[in-house]
Amino acid sequence: MFLNTNERQVMGLLNFENYVAAIALAKQLLVSDKTIRRIIIKINEGYLEYHGKPLIISQAGKGFKLSDYYKDKDIYKELEHNEHEDNDNDLFRIMLTILFSHPYKRRDDVLETDYLSASAKTNKLKKIKEIFKKDELLFKAEQHYVWIEGEEPRIRKAINNLIMLINKNKSIHKIGLRLFSGDSKFIDHQVELIEEQMEQYLNYPYDWMVKLHLSVLVKRVREGNIKRSISKIDDREREIMLKNKHLSSLSVKITDNLSHYLNFSLDEVEKLLLFQTLYAINLSRQESLKIDEQLADELTKNLILDFFEISEVTSLKFSHRLREDLYHHILPMLSRLRLGIHIENNLLDEVKLKYNKSFEKISKIIASINHELAFETEIDESEIGYITLYFEKYYLEIKTNKRVLLVCSTGIGTSELLKVRIQQKVPNLNIIGTMSNRQAKKNQDYIAGNTDLILTTIDKPIEAIGNIPIMIINPLLTENDVQKINYILEKGREKNDRNRFEKSSS
Repeated sequence: MFLNTNERQVMGLLNFENYVAAIALAKQLLVSDKTIRRIIIKINEGYLEYHGKPLIISQAGKGFKLSDYYKDKDIYKELEHNEHEDNDNDLFRIMLTILFSHPYKRRDDVLETDYLSASAKTNKLKKIKEIFKKDELLFKAEQHYVWIEGEEPRIRKAINNLIMLINKNKSIHKIGLRLFSGDSKFIDHQVELIEEQMEQYLNYPYDWMVKLHLSVLVKRVREGNIKRSISKIDDREREIMLKNKHLSSLSVKITDNLSHYLNFSLDEVEKLLLFQTLYAINLSRQESLKIDEQLADELTKNLILDFFEISEVTSLKFSHRLREDLYHHILPMLSRLRLGIHIENNLLDEVKLKYNKSFEKISKIIASINHELAFETEIDESEIGYITLYFEKYYLEIKTNKRVLLVCSTGIGTSELLKVRIQQKVPNLNIIGTMSNRQAKKNQDYIAGNTDLILTTIDKPIEAIGNIPIMIINPLLTENDVQKINYILEKGREKNDRNRFEKSSS
């Protein structure tokens, strides 16, 4: 993120303790109040994008100050880090442009190096060449042109990798391809058609995989010169397609739709590539052996038991959600293993970095499973990455579905008002009901089995019910109450994480 002199001066004039009025800032910088507000909006947009929180907060009648969130941080150091990251992203976008425009592109059209020195230009070209080399692509720059040499499948894999690098600090659901609005609508329609024909809704990350596959193909046709014959379909691949006629026909239909829409004759191999994508993620209509259904159920159960180190799956809260997600991934995974098909996972590096402990624990469990299965094709890191996401999704659902009971001494109207305020301030709580202290005493068994947290407006502490945390709050719900509720919820998550990983390391 680049900030000009005025924007940096605004940051320098603000502090964490006292508000500074817009008019005072305007006088210091010799600009208007409106300009100050525009400057602050721009600064906050940058910090929101990278950190999820604004740097500058405001209060009506007082002005502006720096957010306490950054109190223990060097805001300028944070800025330098982000500028470095932006430079990397700019480099990745240049590389995407070269990949999409393969085989040739004018150097000045993509590198934008007029402002760079000769040595800086050389270093930039070297860095691009090194990154392409990792994807087994040869980058060349001669006279007025730059280009790459390599097979089409490797070009597309490199595109996928770069997209993930660009989006690593943003929502992983976004695809940074900058398609025309008409192309985006067409691709969305094809995804809907796939869901309709497969008679199932594609959940994340499978919908993302299909959309990425189609988007990259459209972009390559629009901007590049893809080879019409990437490779030939071998007998084994053709046999798999014949055994799965429904998916094979769907792949042909979607590929033909793309050919008509783009006015470009797509090769038969494109139908195979799309078929492999659909086959790899098909959740329910794919042919499966009865033994695989039993094996998938057993593997799902063992994964949960070993991960949480429990003896019964039913002892885990909301275990049915996790069990269903894992089963629907593992069943087609077994078919992929038998046929030697590997699934791509563009999220793998991010998963290993962000959920390292879960990934490592699941990897150890899978190593044992691979040994017992003794398939020629083993469960690899790509599959483990997706399995890790299901466990993390489960943790997120548990955290955001805390069941809360309100115990109040006030009337129904006040209780309902408090309930609404809590739902507005802490939306990740599920308020299961409101009771008086007397009702709570009578329904202790129900409360113990259905409640994660008790909030009460009664000054006199109510009788403890099992190990459920009890917190006294103001009937009007102050900001201090909200902070305490969030603190209890976060500590509960940290305690659960600590317990499960202490067990795994002991």
